[in-house]
Amino acid sequence: MSESSPSTSQLDVRTYRKPAAWNAFLEENDGPVYGSWEWGDAVETYGHDRYYLAVEADGEIVGALPLVHIESFVFGSKLVSPPYAARGSVVVDEAASSAVTSLLVDHARSLADELAVDFVSLRGKDLDDIDPFEKRTRFVTHRVDLSGGTERVWENVQESRRRQIEQAADDPTLEYTVGRSLSELREYYDLHLQSMRGHGTPAHSFEFFRTLWELTEAGPGDVHLGMIRRNGSPINAILDLSLGGTTYQWGVVNDYEYRELNGGSWLLWKSLERAAEAGYETYEMGRTREGSGVYMFKKSFGGSKTWYDDYHYFPDGDASLPDPEDDKYEPVKRVWKKLPLPVTRTVGPFVRKDISL
Repeated sequence: MSESSPSTSQLDVRTYRKPAAWNAFLEENDGPVYGSWEWGDAVETYGHDRYYLAVEADGEIVGALPLVHIESFVFGSKLVSPPYAARGSVVVDEAASSAVTSLLVDHARSLADELAVDFVSLRGKDLDDIDPFEKRTRFVTHRVDLSGGTERVWENVQESRRRQIEQAADDPTLEYTVGRSLSELREYYDLHLQSMRGHGTPAHSFEFFRTLWELTEAGPGDVHLGMIRRNGSPINAILDLSLGGTTYQWGVVNDYEYRELNGGSWLLWKSLERAAEAGYETYEMGRTREGSGVYMFKKSFGGSKTWYDDYHYFPDGDASLPDPEDDKYEPVKRVWKKLPLPVTRTVGPFVRKDISL
């Protein structure tokens, strides 16, 4: 503990209810956008309860832990930080002592026992040893350093990928656009429905996306919607969320009928270019499995491989964690891929809301 750090007796842990102060703390301490108050607002559209825990010293936040309780008859009960994304967990002031992290984690454990959840997941950050939480590393991301500017970022992209980007940019049938209206967000959502059905995965609700869209007006960060259009219609789209010095790739959707046009490569480059020009320091490419096709695609853009360290607490002993690649889900995925889009639009959010990944 540093000389300026308060003692444990001076620290107070409580559920926090001041959005502006919460967001300001996250922004100042490299907290992930998925811990922002607006992300919690979007999650609450599904009826889940949030527990945004904060440690205060002398009236100021020195540590934060955003938690959401998801209770499902099918998928069980869990406390997650964050739901629907890869990086949340504990955020602390750099001058704070380790006692701040310990207080937040202990409070999360007590809350888990009180709610009788199956497990707690704190995602994406190395917390060292925090017994009885156990560390599991399943997912990886690539983080692109933007501090050298767009020319340096371009130089680090693999040559074969640069050729694909240039090929797409020279295609007269393709156009890159930036979505700035609710109608363009609806276009994105239509492609989201199509893309998720192709994966055999339930889609989020439009209300969830619309709530995130309001980050541009109410939140401390920003939302960027990029699209590649073919003859006017979107075939690739990306939703980036930014906070502090980092831009996070979150919602990538594609019409795979046009994969050979390399619109996805051009689109990701434009997102990197935009983030660098906007002054962000890092572009984080989201969660993937090491060695997968998506992993290799992201790797080609020159980022550094970074593991997401997840911590789990099981009140009743070990329990199975959700795994979308489990073979037991394959029959359900095959059925989902055959459903009409209007059905997936209506039914999908009722299923998706309870899947915390």
